[in-house]
Amino acid sequence: MRNILIISQNVVGNQTIQDILCDYSVTIHEHFNPTDLTTDTAMVIVDSSVLESSLELIKQCNSSHLKIPTFFLSTDTIDNIRLTVQDAGFSDFVQAPLQPSTTLSKLKTHINLAEMVRSFDTKVTVPDTHENDLLAAQDAAILCLAAVARVRDHSTGNHILRTQHYVKALAEHLRYHPDYAHELDNDETIEVFYKTASLHDIGKVGVPDAILQKPGKLDPDEYEVMKRHPIHGFNAIRTAEHLLTRELKGKAASFIKIAQQVTLSHHEKWDGSGYPQGLKNNEIPIVARLMAVADVYDAIISKRPYKKALEHCTASSIIQKGRGSFFDPNVVDAFLDLEDTFDKISYILEDYFPSKSDFSLHSCDELMF
Repeated sequence: MRNILIISQNVVGNQTIQDILCDYSVTIHEHFNPTDLTTDTAMVIVDSSVLESSLELIKQCNSSHLKIPTFFLSTDTIDNIRLTVQDAGFSDFVQAPLQPSTTLSKLKTHINLAEMVRSFDTKVTVPDTHENDLLAAQDAAILCLAAVARVRDHSTGNHILRTQHYVKALAEHLRYHPDYAHELDNDETIEVFYKTASLHDIGKVGVPDAILQKPGKLDPDEYEVMKRHPIHGFNAIRTAEHLLTRELKGKAASFIKIAQQVTLSHHEKWDGSGYPQGLKNNEIPIVARLMAVADVYDAIISKRPYKKALEHCTASSIIQKGRGSFFDPNVVDAFLDLEDTFDKISYILEDYFPSKSDFSLHSCDELMF
């Protein structure tokens, strides 16, 4: 188990954060020598009580050979905390009173992103075993399917990566909510949500190029054709299931089920006005409810043929307005708790997997209607 390092002189705050991080190996220091950092440290959390004395440590964490995520832990109310975090070079922050679901979701998201970035930089290899080879082949096949759909509509893999991490962050947050705990009850389920999120738009391979690649707004008939892409995606996965020569059980059966849910239902809306089935409220599978928020957020902050990339605050405002009509209210609340993290995910992934354009939609109306 990799270690989370906490730099703090706040005894009460230390106990609180330790209770939340009970599943991690945690060490606490009042002061820490930056030269003693190693790659075994998964994250560094700096309490506001030692901010000034820890600036060199934060700088070292951000260095190219370590890339250790750093969190600012504020146990007091601080004005302009986002500016403080940005100026000091922190990855993100958590603020008292600490909410376990928000805190853990933020921490896990940044730890996962850092591990992905380090793997990308160093081309880390895993032990050469049959199981690892099989997992790598499965992951490659999933991303190939997702990439085919994105290539056909002139967009980029960045959207795939970002929405995967958005969905995972929301799932990590909501696993502690009583209405979701029965489905988001373990790491394996959340990992399946993460992997299947990349497949949400594979049905676009069934949309004619004249519509899919049209640079302007779709007319009503064209839009009706576009609205069939969730059905195309669902049918593709169902066909693959039927072509298998053995009955799926366990993890494989769960993966296929959730993949079908996210492809078919990610354009359903909480009030029943979505498509293709007009599902409402809890009729919509959880993974699709998460995907709906992730997809719309990413579409708003991405460049389109008809608009510039809009600011994070604009995306946040649009999602808030859709609370209880377009989106599951609890998912929107989770998004609002994590919106700084969403913003960070987009910036981190843009640095390593820069996007040129994203042609998924043809008008602003399609973001929400």
